[in-house]
Amino acid sequence: MKLRALCASLFAVAACAGAAHAATPACASARLQVEISHIQRVQACTAQGPNSPVCRQNEQVEKLQWQMMDAVCPSPTPQCAVNRQLYDIVSQQRAIKCQQAGSSTAPVCQAAMQQEDASFLQVKLSCFMQ
Repeated sequence: MKLRALCASLFAVAACAGAAHAATPACASARLQVEISHIQRVQACTAQGPNSPVCRQNEQVEKLQWQMMDAVCPSPTPQCAVNRQLYDIVSQQRAIKCQQAGSSTAPVCQAAMQQEDASFLQVKLSCFMQ
């Protein structure tokens, strides 16, 4: 019985803490738009190639969605801020490596895309799950 009460108390504390950091509807929408634009950019750059106008346009749209998210979401936690900075660096490196390789199927581009995916996942875990 004490264990059940302790679990219930911990759940209540966790729920309150989560509510304090819950995203506003505008922030939740902006986060969703970041995810959608990220997926669309990955698909466009993979299908059309990293130097295609479609890829470049989708990269710009994704950057714009990040900026919009930053404008409407609360200040990030320190861990989120670090992961965002790392993602920005890894994303820029991916773009450069893939553009220089000229193909999304080039091994150097594939490796860079995998690093970017791992970094994006860290951003989702530390920033989007608040």
